[in-house]
Amino acid sequence: MNWNSNGKTIQRETDRGTVTVRTKCPPGFFGNLKLEEGLGSFAHYSSIIKNVGAFETIANKKHGIVTLSLKEPDEIVGYCVGWYPGTDERWSSLGELMYEIAAIEVSRNYRGANLAGLMLGSMLDDDFFEDKIAYMVGFSWHWDLEGAGLTASQYRNKMMALYSRFGFREVYTNEPNVALRVENLMMIRVGSRVAPEDQKRFRYLRFGIKSPK
Repeated sequence: MNWNSNGKTIQRETDRGTVTVRTKCPPGFFGNLKLEEGLGSFAHYSSIIKNVGAFETIANKKHGIVTLSLKEPDEIVGYCVGWYPGTDERWSSLGELMYEIAAIEVSRNYRGANLAGLMLGSMLDDDFFEDKIAYMVGFSWHWDLEGAGLTASQYRNKMMALYSRFGFREVYTNEPNVALRVENLMMIRVGSRVAPEDQKRFRYLRFGIKSPK
């Protein structure tokens, strides 16, 4: 079975109408879609995903996951995407044990309807993740502080509250990008079938140390 063939849909009523959350959007799904105007470039903030073609690229990755919030007929009002870490990243040395929840964003015009929670929860509701250490890295330079009306510290707490709902916990690391600013963070969710020795390997890797035999 094609990895991307078993997605599911959830509908959520918002102040701006019905939004459909769709998981595991397959390659070829994105051609007629467009980013809603609340996903874009603003004075102090720019969306991580710049164009719809990026979703096609992610969906074609090995086990790349694209979850979208869609307003009929063709507008993307939110997204949550994941993939294996790139070969230039520290975490890739553990192979397919590590899986990054790489980006989650909701349009400025659709915030407050728990679309982020719906997308993240529906993505993680898959047996695939029981063999993985899923992780997120939060970099403050990506956060829409102006749109949210929050300080970096407050936004950090908001991110932690969201991910904690789905079994993530904060961990510390000396990985340079995470350690660059005090408000940056890393959170992980350890799958139920991840062996203790693999968890140990990750604990050492967080500080750039190869786990002893």
